[in-house]
Parts: sequence; C-alpha cells; structure tokens
Amino acid sequence: MIDPEFEKWATGFSGSDGGDIGAPQNPSIWFCGIEWGGGHNNDEQELRAIFAENVGMPAEGYSDDEVMPAWKRNLAYIFNWQAMKLLAAINGESVSAYKSFAEQAKPFVKDEKGYYKMNLFPLAFRNTTHQLWQEAFAKTTGFERKQEYIDWIKLRRYPIMKSWTQSYVPKLIVCTGITYSSDFRKAFVDEDLEFNRETHDCRELQWVVNKNGTIVAVIPFMVNRYGLTRNVSIQKFGNRIREIIS
Repeated sequence: MIDPEFEKWATGFSGSDGGDIGAPQNPSIWFCGIEWGGGHNNDEQELRAIFAENVGMPAEGYSDDEVMPAWKRNLAYIFNWQAMKLLAAINGESVSAYKSFAEQAKPFVKDEKGYYKMNLFPLAFRNTTHQLWQEAFAKTTGFERKQEYIDWIKLRRYPIMKSWTQSYVPKLIVCTGITYSSDFRKAFVDEDLEFNRETHDCRELQWVVNKNGTIVAVIPFMVNRYGLTRNVSIQKFGNRIREIIS
C-alpha cells in the first residue's frame, strides 16, 4: 500500500530547487533533470520527515546564507554551472560569460525572476542503480522495489507535471537526458505532438512547441563525457534553442 504522506509529497513540487515558476503573462524558463544527485540516507525517520514537508507550492529557490550568496550556489555544483552556460547562450551571451550571467540573472534564486529548476523524480540518489532502493525507502513509500516507484511516478506524477505547463505556461522547458526523452514527452508535451530531431556537433537536440506556445527542448546530459560538456557544443545548442524561441 502506498504511504499517503509519500503520495502527497511526490505529487507536489517535491524534487525542485525552485526559483520563479512564472505565469502566462510573465513566462519563465524551466530546467528539468531526472532526479537529485547526492542521495537521501537509508533512514526511515529522516525520510518520513522529508515526506511531511509542505510542497503544495512551487519551491522558492536558493537563499543567501553565511557561507555564500545564493547565486554562487549555481556555480558550486557541476550540473548547475553547466546549466548556467547553456542559459547564458540562450540569453544571447557567450558560455564563457556564465559566471557573470549567474550573478546578474540569478537563475533559481529566491525572489528573482525568469528561471525555475525541477526534476522528473522527487527522491535523490547517488546514481540510477536500483540497488540503492533499500529497506527505509520501501517502508516509507510502500514500494518494495525502485521499479515500482518509477512506474508509479510515471503514472501519477507526470500528468500533474503536465498540468503545471498548462497553468504556468513556461516559455521554454530545457530537459536534460536524451535517453529520457519519452519521459519528458509524457511529462510536458501535448499528446498528439512529436519531437523534431536535429544534430549539432554530433549530439542530438529534440524539440517541440506545445499548443500553448511552450517549447520543450531535450538535450544530452551535461555532466558525463559522452554528453553535452564541451563549451563549443553548449554554445551551439544554446544558440539554436534561442533561434527556436525567436
């Protein structure tokens, strides 16, 4: 039996770093990954505390703390600094200017405008292996195996994520992971539409325009050697996505 606290949490804005989710009159750019890295601990009490959090509203984004200003946190993790490079290019700038872009535009930062960061799957794992689905995860969610959790997320969470695109009407959703393009399609793309496919710098770009005008672009992962890692490649993808928006 699915735990009701987990169900409520997993069908809300869990798995989001947040920022400005936007509105039809002021659309934002969303950046969507697969799941948080790092990983939750295999600790039942800790997981239940997480599932008790109120995620009924979009996450606010990074806040300043005594260690660093919030915008710098975008540059503290490889996934985020790669995202800053792509967003800088989409904004018409050079990827080499990603640090100044992060400081000025402040994507995913509380009270700033224009950018929101989320994930398809709300739980965090160090990697995608199913062996990390241990006892505490089974007890607190009601799923004995990670595949059951994945199947349930696709069935229950993806339609809710699609409703967000209809409510908030983002300008662009950048989705990272070509091998997950079918998942991104289920979560964000109108039923009767298919992705356009292009190749840039020997890497695939998929994109489609929803009926409400939202552009959904799927790009390769940005943090492995076979993905979208070279600055020249990121610049080409950013420039092309900017053309599609225009």
